[in-house]
Amino acid sequence: MPWRKRIFDILEAGRRDTPFARAADIFLMALISLNVVAVILESIPEIETAYRNRFYAFEAFSVLVFTAEYILRLWSCVDHDRDGRFRHPVWGRLRYMVTPMALIDLLAILPFYLSMFLAIDLRVLRALRLLRIFKLTRYSSAMTLLLDVLREEFRPILTAVFISTLLALIAANLVFLAEHPAQPEKFRTIPDAIWWAVITMTTVGYGDLIPVTPFGKVIGGIVSVIGIGMVALPAGFLASGFAAALHRRRIIYKGMVDQALADGVLSAEDERRLEDTRKRLGLDEEDAAEILSSEIRQRRGRLDLCPHCGKSLAQHDAPATPE
Repeated sequence: MPWRKRIFDILEAGRRDTPFARAADIFLMALISLNVVAVILESIPEIETAYRNRFYAFEAFSVLVFTAEYILRLWSCVDHDRDGRFRHPVWGRLRYMVTPMALIDLLAILPFYLSMFLAIDLRVLRALRLLRIFKLTRYSSAMTLLLDVLREEFRPILTAVFISTLLALIAANLVFLAEHPAQPEKFRTIPDAIWWAVITMTTVGYGDLIPVTPFGKVIGGIVSVIGIGMVALPAGFLASGFAAALHRRRIIYKGMVDQALADGVLSAEDERRLEDTRKRLGLDEEDAAEILSSEIRQRRGRLDLCPHCGKSLAQHDAPATPE
């Protein structure tokens, strides 16, 4: 269906091949940002009292727009040309509804409709509305990169978190046995000891709970030393994941450059397509320019191409063809 395909191309982030698609992205990003600002300002009692009706009108307008966006995305997702899971008219849409971005879109509008039927605390409702900021991840290449890294490094990070949790529980039980008789008012329960273990492992050290017994101090020292390495493990996994993801994206961009220079000419359409790919992959302009210039230099060495436009030098020297 042409119209459905057109709507999908307009709403799909990164497909800014037309002014209308770019305008739709800018409008949605601005609306999301204004919603976040409105939620923050609405938490100030003086401002909320003075502009309550305007806040509600803006909220109703935003929910109307986000609801229409959600319905249109759900309707047009079957035309997703990069993922065949959504092609089925029924099961494809159901699969799309449970994707992370679709759930974020649903959470952006659900609190407003729930408030019509349920008595929800305004503070809870405001906090739920603040979740709309996650809709910006659809338009941010940096957030997309972070989500990709978290997805790829999920198992190693989960393993490190599990080991850290196990260490915290063991340390909390031991320090509770050592400190509860000496400080029953501070180490009252094991959850209190867990709080101490987490703060000690992360080297924050608020100082509200301090071991005073010799055994408790030994446990605290061991937990501090081991915790430094255990807490740093997820950061190491994220750093290596970011490096690997950026390397893969550079390879993808390099492949696009190879395709653009396959005919020896870098046309305006090729430049536009490369720029869209660069933005979608989240590469810096310097990195992209370096990859492009490197490929042009390599081709110039093999095919004697111009270093500026990628054309063959023979085309520059050849006389103009008479019309």
